[in-house]
Amino acid sequence: MSKLEGKIALVTGAGREKGIGAVCARRLAIEGASVVVTDIAGPFAEFPNYKVGAGEGLAEVAAGIEKLGVQALPLYADIADEESVQKMVAEAKDKFGRIDILVNNAGGSPGPAPLTQFTLAAWEKTLAINLTGTFLCCREIAPLMIGNGGGKIVNISSRAARRGAVWMHAYSAAKAGVLGLTYSMALELAPFNICVNALCPGDIETDLKQWGLEMEAGVKGTTVEKLKEEIASATPLGRLGRPEDVAAAVVFLASPDSDYLTGEVLNITGGHGLGNATVKPGY
Repeated sequence: MSKLEGKIALVTGAGREKGIGAVCARRLAIEGASVVVTDIAGPFAEFPNYKVGAGEGLAEVAAGIEKLGVQALPLYADIADEESVQKMVAEAKDKFGRIDILVNNAGGSPGPAPLTQFTLAAWEKTLAINLTGTFLCCREIAPLMIGNGGGKIVNISSRAARRGAVWMHAYSAAKAGVLGLTYSMALELAPFNICVNALCPGDIETDLKQWGLEMEAGVKGTTVEKLKEEIASATPLGRLGRPEDVAAAVVFLASPDSDYLTGEVLNITGGHGLGNATVKPGY
């Protein structure tokens, strides 16, 4: 029997076919879960050039999940908007009756800039997407889990939460806030058999990461491939991460294998930050 057979999962930011959210949704489906996949319908009006979620891909992601033999429900939602989140959760409940697994994947960093040029609009939007959105989803879904006798919440934070990131002040602060939220919710929800954990991915190869590298390459006067080589050389495992690396950890935290884990944070960075082995061990 699959680890998640009969479970209902909701994954935010899942509209991009090769993105972390969509890949996580498919892995949950492979393990037997029916999945609600959500994303925002279109670009931010105030940041038209920022590559937000790909809502137009939701139907395709959902269709792919249903080919795996489980049900899927695609829903448009702006997780930074209270009414939108409430509507999303109500529609998921109408369809499936409950939610057992919540993966707060949706996030982003519109308007990255040097500190002295960082706009208040970019600051507020970034906190709204990454921190407020995670809070709203947890607040609305926790009662369903409590009523169903338990559940699993997986919050996607970032390596930037612990180490910072140049030009991404709001993103780093928001993702650090996600860790604080994870700890506090783990304490409060443990008596209801709800486990709350977080993941801190590093450099994961996605379309959004590609966009960020293109912007960085333009600023530095280099190429995306050169930047990728630099990242890989600074990573002990010698490569950038893949969405599948994150999805594997999500499945573990969503499954019974992690029933005694709550309030934990797992780095998915290939060892980035540990230094690098310049000589292979002689064995």
